[in-house]
Amino acid sequence: MLQKAGFRILSRITGNSRYREIKWAHRAKLNVIVCSRALVNIGIEMEKRYGIPFVEVSFFGKTEIANALRKMVSFFPKDRRLAEKVEKLIKHEERKLQSQLSHYESLKGKRVVLYTGGVKSWSMISALNDLGLDVVAVGIKKSTYEDEKRIRELVSDNCILFEDTSSANILKIMKETKADILVAGGRNQYLAIKEGFPFVDVNQERHRAYAGYRGLVNLAEDISRALSFYSSREFSKLLIKRSEEDIFIDPLKNAPFIGAVMALQGIESAAPLLHTTQGCNFLGKVLLIKHFREPISMFSTKIFTEEVVMGGMEKLKSTIENLREKGARLIAVITGAISHIKGEEISEDIVNQLEDSGLKLIHIPLPDYRGSLQRGYKEAVEKILGLIPSKEIMQKKGQINIIAGHHLTPQDFSEIKEISELFGLKPIILPELSSLDGSSSFSGIAKGGVTLEDIERMGDSEFTLVLGDSLSSLGKLLKERFGIEYRVFRSLTGIRANDEFVETLSLISGRKIPDKLQRDRKILIDTMRDAQFFLTGKKVALALESDNVFHLSNLLLDMGMQLKSVVLPENTENAEFISAEEVIIGSLSSIKGKYDLLISNSHAHRNAKRLRVPLYEMGFPVYKNFGYSQKLTIGYRGSINIICDLVNLLMKEGHL
Repeated sequence: MLQKAGFRILSRITGNSRYREIKWAHRAKLNVIVCSRALVNIGIEMEKRYGIPFVEVSFFGKTEIANALRKMVSFFPKDRRLAEKVEKLIKHEERKLQSQLSHYESLKGKRVVLYTGGVKSWSMISALNDLGLDVVAVGIKKSTYEDEKRIRELVSDNCILFEDTSSANILKIMKETKADILVAGGRNQYLAIKEGFPFVDVNQERHRAYAGYRGLVNLAEDISRALSFYSSREFSKLLIKRSEEDIFIDPLKNAPFIGAVMALQGIESAAPLLHTTQGCNFLGKVLLIKHFREPISMFSTKIFTEEVVMGGMEKLKSTIENLREKGARLIAVITGAISHIKGEEISEDIVNQLEDSGLKLIHIPLPDYRGSLQRGYKEAVEKILGLIPSKEIMQKKGQINIIAGHHLTPQDFSEIKEISELFGLKPIILPELSSLDGSSSFSGIAKGGVTLEDIERMGDSEFTLVLGDSLSSLGKLLKERFGIEYRVFRSLTGIRANDEFVETLSLISGRKIPDKLQRDRKILIDTMRDAQFFLTGKKVALALESDNVFHLSNLLLDMGMQLKSVVLPENTENAEFISAEEVIIGSLSSIKGKYDLLISNSHAHRNAKRLRVPLYEMGFPVYKNFGYSQKLTIGYRGSINIICDLVNLLMKEGHL
């Protein structure tokens, strides 16, 4: 848009900028600042050093776009041609916009509660006003005094400005104002879904533009869709080498604390608490929410600079007490890089303070520079196993432990439980993530997982099944402490792996394999025979955590597919046993060559496009494939699902 208006963009200091651009930024005639709170200091400093003036603008909504363009032109008073070109562009775009927005006349008068933050609040109000929407309440928790002043200029006198942005208060305001829709960040999405009212995500992690003229149409379209969807339905509340790249671009690795937080969602009344700065946990929570499409229990002490230097123990104590009052029975204090480097330990007086209250506390040190999601998940599960008391073992017939990996979907957890119960067994699954399929109600504390009482009984089980290669040491740990035999299953896909699994359950229980599972096995064999014409010989690249690779590669090899390349975010103990032509420790940009299929997470869409190959989404995060939490990927039936998915994907993309 700016290029059409006649402006030459010299540098972009944005999330996708490049070093070479910033090198010549000092040659500009004007700095245009879009988010003043974050970048105004850069504008001030560049004005002092290089004499470059700056202007603060917004590009949300036609009113602010026109204001922004005219403000920018005012810094070039001698360039009449530029001014004429800008006015011509505004006139042309607004005329086109009028035609496009005529399809959304029904939006006028709809009542909106808005909570985004800072400069986005007033600029988004302007865009909503341009669409004829009525903003009845605005969250101002992150807004400066200047932001708040501008907000008041744009809303009516009876508009509510609120600082309490808790889910409970937002819900209260929605009801009191009789709002039609909540326009906010992704962390509030599942409050809206659970309570059954329309929602549009306007925060920066979204993948759809709302800035510019086209962006305003996108915003109108998304609001209209949300309103239409809910108006027509009633919902009850219900050979390993490191990448040759000098740096990693498009990282495959996720921070280890994400894995720990994921594991803790499977413990009833658990509360993961990050003892770190506020921003450190933001993206992780967003990814977890987008992946599971469910509310995620996750808190932070939100320490500031002075607390990092002087110590944040008092902040930690008060946050723990607050979580106890909210009903948490287990608090996992996860120390990130800042508190870890400082050497701050969880003091004994905090632990002593909790003993009498019945609250359990575990400490999981997970600096971001060490490990990935898979390691963080394993560290969390190991700490939870430490809650099992050392006592006289009273082995209970039919009770088994199942230690399940991060690579399983919520539906997989339900399937594991059902298969075990077919043999008359009583499984204690740790963690138990089946409730992240949408069946649990909205709660700030984890709900629906394995209880602390069941965890304490794990020492009395007669056998342990470990699902996931990275967790194999945990089976050994239970054997050393309680004498419980165990078996590790790297995969539960394909014929052989599932045969071994059900035969193991049959041996433990003393029962024959149920007719249902024998029938499912026959269907899988038939499906594999049908699909061989489509899949055998196909060349595959995988970019996943090692547990995902082991889990899936078993089925791919059963189908006669060629595992040409596997990219892992970090080296793991058994990575050398992956049956692929090459294994690379690298990033998504490390995927090079010619393939028929790429299997990776949703971040790999751009890489698949570069390689001109279909992408099958698995791993974490998956947010562009709807229904992933309800997807079954284990057992005979899960193997059938994956085979059908692969054939359909290749047929759709014209690769068969």
